[in-house]
Amino acid sequence: MTASPDPDESPDLLSSAELACLERTRSAVLNVLVADGLSILASALVLRSFGPVSIGIEPERMHKGLFGSLFVVFAVGVMVLRTLGSRDRLAEPGARASRFFRAHLIAAAVGWLAMPLGLIFGLTVEPSLRGVAPFWLAAMILGKLAYPRAIELGDFDEPLPTGPESTA
Repeated sequence: MTASPDPDESPDLLSSAELACLERTRSAVLNVLVADGLSILASALVLRSFGPVSIGIEPERMHKGLFGSLFVVFAVGVMVLRTLGSRDRLAEPGARASRFFRAHLIAAAVGWLAMPLGLIFGLTVEPSLRGVAPFWLAAMILGKLAYPRAIELGDFDEPLPTGPESTA
């Protein structure tokens, strides 16, 4: 019994238009992940330079509100990826490339929204690595989930069209 080839291990199973779409999407998601990393660096520098900030809201309330917001950001990021990048939405060959790109980029960008939440948490509740790490980790995990795999573009009845519309 032979295993079926994995398109992530054998990119030659994808058409040139599919490979171009995959590489373009990967590049965009990686750019968001770089922005995540730079945001982590900037947040760390801000938290190191400034002490806790008092804003008139009790820390326990801020803690619950910001972690609730983090949960919402994570859930929205996953839902965006699952709905906008679903096989049904990608079935139409003429719109597949742009929908694929948009679904992955929006999911990664939604993940970046955890960064300002983490900075606010660090400034108002707990300015330590233990406090802000869940926010940083959530952004990076959503970025990793948004990183496209070749298998997501394979096994459609009709391949992507070649030409300018396939990179839209």
